[in-house]
Amino acid sequence: MKKALSDKKILVYSMLFYTLLFLVEVYADFFTYITNYSQGKLSVTFFTKIKEILHLIKFNIVVYVITLLLIYLSAAFLNYLYVKLAYKAMAKKKQEGRIPLKALLFIGINFLFVVFLYLFNFTLYPSSNVTRFLSVFLNGKSYSVHTVISFVFFSFYFLIFVYLCLRFGSKKMKIIVPILVGVILISNLNPYYHTKNLWTGFSHPKGSNKGPNVIFIGIDSLNPDHTKYFGYKYETTPNLDKFMQENVVFSNCHTPLARTFPSWYSILTGKYPKHTGVRYNLIKRKFISQDAVTVPQYLGENDHYYTAYFTDETRFCNITPDDGFDYLRHPTMGVKDFIFGNFHDFSLTNVFFNNPLGYKIFRFTDINRAVYHTYNPHFFRDELCGFLDKLKQKERFFLMVHFCAPHWPYDASAPYPYLFDTNENFLYSPYDGTLKMADDQLGKFLVALKKKDVYDNSIIVILSDHGETIKGHGTNLRDSAQNRILLTIKPQGKSIHKDIHDLVCTTDIAPTVYELMGKDVSLAFDGESLLSLINGTGEIQGPDPIIMETGFSIDTPGGAGLALQEMISQGIAFYEFNNKGIITVQENYHEQLVKRKQRAVQSGEWRLIFEPQVRKDVVFKKVQLFHLKEDPMCTNDVSAVYPEICSRLLEELKKHYGDEL
Repeated sequence: MKKALSDKKILVYSMLFYTLLFLVEVYADFFTYITNYSQGKLSVTFFTKIKEILHLIKFNIVVYVITLLLIYLSAAFLNYLYVKLAYKAMAKKKQEGRIPLKALLFIGINFLFVVFLYLFNFTLYPSSNVTRFLSVFLNGKSYSVHTVISFVFFSFYFLIFVYLCLRFGSKKMKIIVPILVGVILISNLNPYYHTKNLWTGFSHPKGSNKGPNVIFIGIDSLNPDHTKYFGYKYETTPNLDKFMQENVVFSNCHTPLARTFPSWYSILTGKYPKHTGVRYNLIKRKFISQDAVTVPQYLGENDHYYTAYFTDETRFCNITPDDGFDYLRHPTMGVKDFIFGNFHDFSLTNVFFNNPLGYKIFRFTDINRAVYHTYNPHFFRDELCGFLDKLKQKERFFLMVHFCAPHWPYDASAPYPYLFDTNENFLYSPYDGTLKMADDQLGKFLVALKKKDVYDNSIIVILSDHGETIKGHGTNLRDSAQNRILLTIKPQGKSIHKDIHDLVCTTDIAPTVYELMGKDVSLAFDGESLLSLINGTGEIQGPDPIIMETGFSIDTPGGAGLALQEMISQGIAFYEFNNKGIITVQENYHEQLVKRKQRAVQSGEWRLIFEPQVRKDVVFKKVQLFHLKEDPMCTNDVSAVYPEICSRLLEELKKHYGDEL
């Protein structure tokens, strides 16, 4: 008769098995990371920058790897205990007999654990690198079945484990293991938030809020044509549609620059990028004009408003306290977000530590949409809704919220990738799914505003910072969908519904809000108040025509810059980071990046586009005129047919940009 494997050997085998699993997943992540972000362009510059980054965060990398390894070794130890206790419960004799029971238990318990771990990971996070291979064998649309099976298995798995600990474990094990298992499992339910919310519901604290409050809600990369309200065939945004059906909708609003940070700065200041100084994402703050006063700065300094900012992504929008906010809640900014956020993809952490408990361990995952493959929208939404209890205690507040789910690369956790199916373009389905994710967050937040009795007492502006097309945003002024945004406004008090089709700009939002609050709008704005349109008392006079420009590109006007891939492919040398890891565009490139922009002026049904072609400091200027009513896609240049209109609009453009042209 063979002796059973010793406990020491079982422990060693467990440690080796989970260490190997960890190394395999590291390899899978590293391979995917290099494949995604090199695009076959591994230059000397790329390796130089990587070397600089690794030097900056080398301590963080060591801590990160050790933490991950400890998690996998902890899983090894728990499964070792499982085998040990199960053998103790099942073995009636000290000797094995013909059946190697302990060996079978070791193989069976670990095999089933890993199989269902991977199944759970795949169904919850279909974009995960470590389980994407399962898409060949599993039907993603049956994610609910896979999830239920995995959930039931893990429930039985841990229940039996806890039972064995209580029945056959030592005194310490009977206390420590159930608590540990309970903390890991319950943390996914966000108990702190629900307990706090329940207590608040019982205590009914009386708020001191008098208002009027101002709430800006942004949904990143939202193309209005992908909403049911504007005729889309899929119901991607039911909560937003309902809000628009009850309030004022501007169907022809454009942003002057279809990139997140420049667009938000124009929204908050009522000024064009030329006057705010914010000409592209990740710009150094020294270029931001001191005369560009934001809404939170003005309200905070003049009316003692409490100002707060919530967002779930900061890669390309570095809002700081300098912009007038008393409180900011956002993910980690800078290099750590880029490096760890893209690399962090491990089966154990995805399933068991993708929650507020895991956020304490891996801080770069904290409410971070940029960790797109495992982002859970509920935790950001819950914290935002919970924060309303604090805002209720303020006499007046300004709140800016930025939901970033629909931003490229459109990957999302279940069920959102499976909600819409279209054969028109392979990107439409995941994009529509991320719109639904953001809309679910918006819906819960609007409900919370009403429950907390601050909805009616607030001016609420819901918008998209820029539009979105299959080719991105901020790249081409011929493509109207990149600069056309969604804008809907609820004045304080009773809601009124109205569709307004006049051509307006995001620079009009700030003066509109000020006038809704009864303030003087003679402040320096590039835009004009839209209150006369809302009230139906007249037409606006100022902002027609509107001015637009692209982001930047190294080789061509415009440029995508949607993710780290574009940063590398466009030239990683253009970016630098300080000793805190904050990424910015190098100052010495500022002038030429501004020079390479497309610029446009739009007046009614006409759009004139000024397109510089820069090659070795030689600038070829290309001016084109398009009749939007007859040619909405801007494919037919009619500048030769309408020279007077072309000349007039070009003068408007020169007047705005001056020496830049």
